[in-house]
Amino acid sequence: MQPKIKFKISVKKDIDTLLAFTRDANFDGGENLNWAIFRKYPQLKKHYDNNKITNQKELEKFIKDKYKKEKEITEKNLSIYEKNWRKIESKFFKLSDELFEKKYWTKGKYTAFPTIWGMFPRFLEDKTFQVPYKYRKKKYVNVVIAHELLHFAFYEYIFDKYPKYKADKYNFLIWNTSEIFNEITQNSPKWLKVFGVKTMGYPMHKKIVKKLEKKYHKQEDINRDELVEDILKEAESIKM
Repeated sequence: MQPKIKFKISVKKDIDTLLAFTRDANFDGGENLNWAIFRKYPQLKKHYDNNKITNQKELEKFIKDKYKKEKEITEKNLSIYEKNWRKIESKFFKLSDELFEKKYWTKGKYTAFPTIWGMFPRFLEDKTFQVPYKYRKKKYVNVVIAHELLHFAFYEYIFDKYPKYKADKYNFLIWNTSEIFNEITQNSPKWLKVFGVKTMGYPMHKKIVKKLEKKYHKQEDINRDELVEDILKEAESIKM
């Protein structure tokens, strides 16, 4: 059953997101922590030592104060995001139906939460994700929402078709495959007719995306299984 996206504000969600970026620093050397947190709020570095939190109470106070200060603009923007999404959601699901069977829209919260951070993560375990609490190009938020929803269906699909990839050792491969799949799909002519804006990809995927777009953007309807097989082959060469 196709999900109905909910839009909610939660300070706790953004606190949890900060903690998630901090935990991830153990695996990516703090790359996302720097990009999502310190690049946007360099003053928060003083509450860290070697990517470890030294004063969580002050970090939580910063987040709560930020939400209190930005309450009006956050509520206004979330309302705009929801209205914009409702206008195109049926078109999104029509496009997604060409890629994924309805069984891959499994049970979950399917909720969009605003974030004050510089990255917009998604959480596979409960089907929640985040959108910017304010953004100059508000219609691009539709692209973000579509991007995260595709991730939810993609992970259900790939673990169903290739159960071996559930093993932790494949996490990086499947993440890369999922991101490349989304970029090629969302930037295809058919999707751009609906969204009008390209999704932003990762620099490390640029070469693979460019190569595969030459093949798949010529197709009226993208062959999902063939595309995934091609990406998996290419993505094996990507190193952490």
